[in-house]
Amino acid sequence: MSAPIPENIPRAQQVISVLWPSFLAAIVASGVFFSAFNPVDLIPFNLDIDISPLAAYSIGFFLFWIFAIISSTGTLYFTISNCRVLSKQRR
Repeated sequence: MSAPIPENIPRAQQVISVLWPSFLAAIVASGVFFSAFNPVDLIPFNLDIDISPLAAYSIGFFLFWIFAIISSTGTLYFTISNCRVLSKQRR
């Protein structure tokens, strides 16, 4: 059985293969990060910003998720481009 050609992989499967692992990575990253740092201590220059800890945790989670999405997208890109090169070499 040969590997699927990248053009035949449905777009929904590609999106899920990026979002799901990046979501799990964001959960772990935010858990580890906020176990070590208090959100109140992260406010720069002692500014008086009225933000609840839950909002800070949510913002941090979404930032970690965005970073993980960028990383997973790069992995998907290089995987697909490698499959295309290998399929051209087989022809």
